[in-house]
Amino acid sequence: MEKKILIPTNFSKHSWNALIFSMNLYKKYACTFYLINVYHSQGFLSEAIPLSKNGDTNPSGKELSEKGLERIMQGLSFRKENPNHTFETISFQGSLVDGIQENADKFGVDLIILGSRGDSVHINTSEDISKITEDVEQCPVLVIPEVYEWREQNNAEIVFPTNLRIPFKQKELLALIDFSRSMGAAVRILYINTENKKLNKEQEENREDLKQHLKEVNHSFHILTQTTPATGVHLFIESRDSNFLALYQRKQGFFSRLFSKSAVSEIAFDPKLPVLILKEVQ
Repeated sequence: MEKKILIPTNFSKHSWNALIFSMNLYKKYACTFYLINVYHSQGFLSEAIPLSKNGDTNPSGKELSEKGLERIMQGLSFRKENPNHTFETISFQGSLVDGIQENADKFGVDLIILGSRGDSVHINTSEDISKITEDVEQCPVLVIPEVYEWREQNNAEIVFPTNLRIPFKQKELLALIDFSRSMGAAVRILYINTENKKLNKEQEENREDLKQHLKEVNHSFHILTQTTPATGVHLFIESRDSNFLALYQRKQGFFSRLFSKSAVSEIAFDPKLPVLILKEVQ
């Protein structure tokens, strides 16, 4: 089945890196990549490469946007072509979130892939990334640090923390299952037992349902006690040298606590590995 991937770009190095990562991630899949540039969005063209020629005066946002997308397509033409991949460009005037949400809905996008500057994902420190991860609905988001380079390995793993208090829907986990298959990575379900209590009946049922949802991919269940969610996830990733982090976003759930300003300031939790953000689906 063809995958549909939306990649926002501001013509920076980290957005180009996200595109290359995406192409490698789906190299074995038929895939359409929608490259979107949003103009007249505050700050989103600030890192654009110079696009005007000598003699041009005050090019419009639309011209800058379209020329930038043309240059990306030219850059792709120099790479070895993958017959499974097609590319579409979108120049959108309006707000960043509106542009992404509207086109994700319009094209039935399976995943939004963002590049972040530097060596971490900046979910809580980058205004643009925060807006997208918090406000775009019904579509999962993958954030890739600029300097991250993926090398295939046999023991790759995705850490997936959960409190097991609310059941998951199968369609909410499709991006995680696809990502696990594409990367050949096992899913490590992590429960942070902050109260040092046994799982209650509802949590046990949710754990079994989750295992059933993930039955087609390699997965295992792990428990940490006597620690906070943010610290527990950080220590688990560091101790195992894990490759990816997957989080399920609910307004008042684990995600909001993990990336709250207090949690970030307390232990400076800003993952230096790709983070897949799963969304609540109605």
